[in-house]
Order: sequence, then C-alpha cells, then structure tokens
Amino acid sequence: MSDHGVVRVLERLDQIYDIGATRAGYSAEEDAAHELAADWMREAGLEPSADEAGNLIGRRGVARIWTGSHLDSVPNAGKYDGALGVVTGIEAASRLPEADLAVVAFRAEETGPMGSRRLGELPEAFVEVHVEQGPVLERLGEPLGIVTAVSGQARGAVTFEGRAAHAGTTPIEDRTDALVEAAKFVLRVREYARDGVLATVGALEVEPGAANVVPERVTVSVDARALTAKRLDEVIEAIGFEPSWRQDPVAMSGPPLEALRAVLPGSRPRCCSSAP
Repeated sequence: MSDHGVVRVLERLDQIYDIGATRAGYSAEEDAAHELAADWMREAGLEPSADEAGNLIGRRGVARIWTGSHLDSVPNAGKYDGALGVVTGIEAASRLPEADLAVVAFRAEETGPMGSRRLGELPEAFVEVHVEQGPVLERLGEPLGIVTAVSGQARGAVTFEGRAAHAGTTPIEDRTDALVEAAKFVLRVREYARDGVLATVGALEVEPGAANVVPERVTVSVDARALTAKRLDEVIEAIGFEPSWRQDPVAMSGPPLEALRAVLPGSRPRCCSSAP
C-alpha cells in the first residue's frame, strides 16, 4: 500500500473513532459509522446498499469475493477492531478499480453476531483484515500473519460447596472452605493451557462474600479453546466442566489461503485465531 493509502486508512480510522469509542449495535454511533463507510464506498467506485438486517454492502460487478468486517464495538473499544477490516477493504476496492468485489460492514457483530447471521446471500469467499489481538506477531517482528483456523471455544462453570463459618472463631482444621478448593481448581485449569490449548478462569462468585466469613459456595467460570473439536472435547473432560455454550473450530478453506500465500511477500507466519 502506498504512503498515501496508509495515511488515508489511518485518517478514516480516526474519523470512525471520533464518533465514539463505544458504538453499540444499532445505535446512533453505529449508524454514523455506516454513513461514513457508505460515502467512502461510493468514492471507491462501489454501489452501497443495506439489507433487511442493516448490513452495509458496497458492490462492484458480480462480487463473488467479499471483504470487510464490522463498525460496532464493545464498550470503550480500541480503534482497530472491526473498523480496520472495513476501511482496508474500501482502500483495496479503490486500488482495484476493475475488480468485481464487495466490501461489507456487518451490523451489531459484537452483540450476537446479529447482522452477519441474517445475510440473505453468501459469497464464494470472504477475506478479512483484522488487528492482532495478542502479542505473537509483534514479538516476532512480523507485520502480517495468515490465519489458518479459528479455534473452538467452550464456556461453563463449576461450583464448589463448603460450610460458612466465622473467620475469627473457627480453627483452620475445622473449616470446609469452598474458596480453597476453588483455588486448587484454578491452578489445575492452568495446567491444561498448553499444546495449542487455552484455558482460563476469568470470574469467581464467592458466597456469602464477607471478609470475616469462611466461603460457603464458590462458582468458577471456565473458558477453554482448542484448535480441533477432538482436543476441545479432551480438555473439557480433563478439566471437568459442563459447557453452557460451545462453538467448534473452523478451518480456513484452501483456495483463499493459497491466494494469500501467493500475493503476500515473504514467508508469513501461520496463525490461529483464538478470539472468535
């Protein structure tokens, strides 16, 4: 991308961010971001339109290949999540004036996703530019990586029961402390975070939750991620929790991967996205 193109992308990301660091799905802020994107699509020679769900699609020609992302955000989000994919897609369209393609800005992706699940049509291929949400490429000194798969994910909770008691009058040896057992479990979860598996305890609910009371009940959240469904099943069984929500891994299809490898300079790292 030329220096001018880089400057334009950065300026447009600033314009979207200036609308608000929080752009909830179907909010006035997301509306404003879509209006900006529609104007930029027209400048790039695309014909923008919105479907029944509010997804903004800028087309040129037959448009069997799509790119893009979303313009809503989580609360107080960063500048690049989602918006980078839309803005770079529009920039690519402007630099490929003869190419049949489409750039899409999905609606309310962070809250469902709602818009992308209601598409009335699907492209033959979809490619997204996304900011890295971790330190791997930066640590390697690489500006780009090629995502080969999206990890599977499972979430659930485990509850530990104890007996409430006064912190000042109950000897240690007479306590049944639910939080102590939960702490052992947290350490055990961490042991499974290896060989491509991520396992995290991100929340604890301690009852009754008083400083001077031995915990009676503790509920521990579990988030497990793995590159294959088999590996995800194994880690769920090993940790010992019942998923309340699950999403199996998705491997990227071959032809788009080969096309990316052909056009990107050098030998780019192969990455797996664990933040679906």
